[in-house]
Amino acid sequence: MDKPKILVIDDEEGLRFLFKGILGSEGYTVLTASNGFSGIRINEESNPDIILLDLRMPGLSGIETLRRIREKDEDVIVIILTAYGDAETVREAADLNVYEYMSKPFHNETVKEIIKEALASAERKDE
Repeated sequence: MDKPKILVIDDEEGLRFLFKGILGSEGYTVLTASNGFSGIRINEESNPDIILLDLRMPGLSGIETLRRIREKDEDVIVIILTAYGDAETVREAADLNVYEYMSKPFHNETVKEIIKEALASAERKDE
């Protein structure tokens, strides 16, 4: 099996760099996008296994990005990252089939665990 691909969509360059290091060292292929529009394009071109998606981005919001991704890809695992979680946004994300909702700041080990669980869960579905 190919290495799992993870797409990080976040407007913070430092966070994209951090994820590339943390997840790359775990053996994942890490793709990054600095905004929703490029994230949607990369998702369509690369078909990642997991998307880590920031909610608050300039231009296209994380929820709007997720809506557009879901129009074409119902199955990709999406993990929401946010420093600003409110009940309304959590409900919207849940309606769009989000695997997990992580608040910033988070622990690197927690991120790795959630990704492992998400991939294992996807494998079980495929069996």
